[in-house]
Amino acid sequence: MNKSIFNENINKISTPTINKLQKELDDHPIIVIAASHIDMAMLSELYNHLNNIGYQNTINIVIYTRGGDINAARRVALLISDYCDHFNIIAPYYCQSSGTLLALAANTIYYSPLSIFSAIDPHLHGGQEDNCAALSGADIKLFSKMSKEWFETEISPQSNMLGMLCEHIFPPTLTAFYRTVLEVKEIAHELLQRAGKHKKNSQNNIIEALMFSFHSHDYAVTGQQLEELTLPCINNNQINAITWPIIEAFIDFIGGGNRADLDSPWCDTIIVSSHRLASRWKDTSGLNPKWQINN
Repeated sequence: MNKSIFNENINKISTPTINKLQKELDDHPIIVIAASHIDMAMLSELYNHLNNIGYQNTINIVIYTRGGDINAARRVALLISDYCDHFNIIAPYYCQSSGTLLALAANTIYYSPLSIFSAIDPHLHGGQEDNCAALSGADIKLFSKMSKEWFETEISPQSNMLGMLCEHIFPPTLTAFYRTVLEVKEIAHELLQRAGKHKKNSQNNIIEALMFSFHSHDYAVTGQQLEELTLPCINNNQINAITWPIIEAFIDFIGGGNRADLDSPWCDTIIVSSHRLASRWKDTSGLNPKWQINN
């Protein structure tokens, strides 16, 4: 696919979307971020968009992502915060995993009936030799509860539960689980504190719920469920209608699964604002991805 033509086609959809959104949201600037995987390499291009916009009272971020690096999500939130007093997240569809973590920093989260958020529990690979499997921190934390409820087995403080776990999970991996859980909690606290709408106890309740109460990382959390956790969420039908055309384009064009064939390059990230459109392209060579810019 010709990358310049690709950008022009995206621009034909994004320009009226951004213009309508700005009118709907008191003429505050809009940045659209669509990413297969949120990562640190996005920051430089986001920085260019923010510099073009300049410091604002409010910036609205349209987000479309299945997740990514939790530290990158943190830095995206902090970078946006450096350019405004308030920022809002508009999540018409996918805003999962680290996307949900990013949303914790927002002053308002606009969602739709289709919005999909998720748990923010971290995942690591545990096991030994051929028994390696993807596990979450919740899988480890709930081990004793599972034993009691399923097998009516009380695990006493004197029992060697740690020994049992270490027979199947490399011991330093357990430590890595613990450190990663602490990291996610700290980042979540930092972002909620930035939004300034919750006291410490309330923050703890939100974080515990998002990390451990949904039982599966893939559980499709709704905007209403986030609202029930006391996050500042609003279902706005007008915003949903305005943003849907560009979301449909992202569904069709973002990610390696939308390539014409396995040898073709693919777009994994798009960042759009009023005067700049950037798409990032990967190919099968494994070399660093390249940005295609339209001003």
